[in-house]
Order: sequence, then C-alpha cells, then structure tokens
Amino acid sequence: MGTFSFLPLALIPLAIILAPYYIEPYSIWDPIHLNDRIEGERQTKWCNMGWWEKTDSFPVAAKSLAEKLLDFAKEGGYQVGGNVLDMGHGAGESLLLHLNKTNPPRHLHGLTTLESDTRYALYLIDHYQPEKSQSSQIKLFTKSAQYDPTNSKQFDHPLNNMKGFMGEQNQKHYAYSDEDEIAVEITDSNEPLSLGSDDPPPYNLIYILDSIYHYPPSLIPFLDSVKPVLKQKEGIIVYTDILPPFKAENSLSIWKSWFISYILSVPLKNLNDRPKSLEEYKSLLEGKGWKDVKVEDWSDNVWKGFANNLIKRGGKWKKVGETVRRVEKDGWKFVAVRAKKGDN
Repeated sequence: MGTFSFLPLALIPLAIILAPYYIEPYSIWDPIHLNDRIEGERQTKWCNMGWWEKTDSFPVAAKSLAEKLLDFAKEGGYQVGGNVLDMGHGAGESLLLHLNKTNPPRHLHGLTTLESDTRYALYLIDHYQPEKSQSSQIKLFTKSAQYDPTNSKQFDHPLNNMKGFMGEQNQKHYAYSDEDEIAVEITDSNEPLSLGSDDPPPYNLIYILDSIYHYPPSLIPFLDSVKPVLKQKEGIIVYTDILPPFKAENSLSIWKSWFISYILSVPLKNLNDRPKSLEEYKSLLEGKGWKDVKVEDWSDNVWKGFANNLIKRGGKWKKVGETVRRVEKDGWKFVAVRAKKGDN
C-alpha cells in the first residue's frame, strides 16, 4: 500500500480517486510534468483534470476547463470585472485567466495553502499580466480555506467580511530571480502578498476549480462561511466537485472513506455524506438559502479524455489512467455547481 503523504495539495483532485485502489503513480510531483510545452508559448503549470473536447493536449484541456467554469459563472449572471476571489488557484494559471478578460476584475484575490504556489503565482502576474489589467488590485493569501472568526491571526483572511474597515495599508513587497528559482522577500509568511491597496468585500464572484471537497469542516459549513463576503442578491459562487458513486453497489465502504479522509485530509463528510443525485445536491443548497442553483454533470468530457492522455504517457501514468477509467465505470461524478447569494 503506497502513501500519498508527499502529494502536493494541488494534486488532491487526482489523489482522491486513486486512494481506494492503492495505486501510487509518484511520490514527488510537479504539475509541469503533465504540462507539455506548446511551441511558441511559455511553460504552464495547470493542475486540473481538463475539459477534453477536440483536444488531446493536457495544458489546452486544463485551460479549457478553467475557461468553462468561468463561462458557467457568466451564464448565471456574473458580468465579469468587479471583485473576484479565486480559491485554490495552484500555481496561478487561473489568476491570469481572470486578468486576460476584456473587462478584468477591479479586485482579484487569490487563496492557496502552499507558499510556493503563492510565490509562483506572483511571478506569473509580474511577468505576464496584460496591460489592460494593470489597474486591477491584486492580493494573494497563503492560508487555509477554513476561516475561524475567533482566531485573531485570521483577521486578514479573505472570508472575513469585516476586513477592509480597519484602514489596512498594503505594500508591493516581492522580488524574483528567474523562472526556475524564485526568491520572494517576505517578512511574515502569514501576511498576504499584494499588488494593490484596496480590499473588496463583497465579492461579485468566488471561483473554485477542483478543490472544494478538500475544504474543512465539510461542504455545507464551508459554503455558509463564504456567504458573508458575497455581494447581496447577485454574488455568485462557482466550483467543480467530485462525487462518489450514487449506486449502492459501488459506494465507498466505511474503511475506504476513513482511509481517504485520514491520508488526504479530506473531511469524512465530503466522502460519506454526499447527495445521492444531482437533484438532491440542488435541493440541499436551496435548503440552505442559495438561489438560482445549477448542478451539471461534466463527467463525459472530463474522465475519458483525462484517462486517455495519462495512458498514452506509459509507465506509471498508464496505471493512473487505467484507474481513472475504472473511476468513471464505477460511477464517480465530476460536477459543476453554481449558486447565487440570496437575501440573507
């Protein structure tokens, strides 16, 4: 039995489906391994399962999935621009996605648990931010997604709806060497890294790609925690989620659920207390006060292409790809969810 203790958090979307089948494709991993260099373009570090429509390229598919989730937000009423919080942004590719839009965010905040991701994201922004978004106020946080209002050290957490009323002063304080080795001067690693001086809240959009099922304490309490920082009546949250099989014969056993929860720090409720259908998922959120809830099954354009790409790589990746195929066969769902803040 292998251990996933060395997997970076950005790999949770892949690791969560591998744990029940005891396949260890690697012990040390960097997303650059899957991001094949496209001639004439910079090296990317996308880390998601991809939207495999009319492509067999991992970076193209990964960017397409990020774009599709943003389009999903627009379909629900997000007007682009405004204040955006991107949670679990990894190396920062999705941050550039927001900044490259015709009407980029006025404020763009990002949150990740890995300081290395925060540093690389700052490097990307510093080197590749388009001219049209130079007025965007950008702040990146290296923190847990779980906000504890009783913890004074979390005052500057992006989910604190009181942040911004205390006259915070932020400075641009970072430096880089080159693309392979980045040095950032930080006096306090708990402080957010900034390229702007204003704080939103509220947010027009909270965007979460391939990470929400990892957030403690579990899905519904986490969603409750983001409500206070969403704009009244029109603030939107969009995210992708992974659901265990709905059918009883393919459901996770108690010991498998415990194993995944313990090894990968995935809340147990996010494994064994999930909706049994997309309709039930929608009703669950509506019962918690969310409006205009939309839950879509994107599995068909995710699992198959992702599995094929990995299998073609051979070696250990082939085993991973074969596991992804089994995951699809067993009935795991890759879903997209959109919801709007109600009146409360």
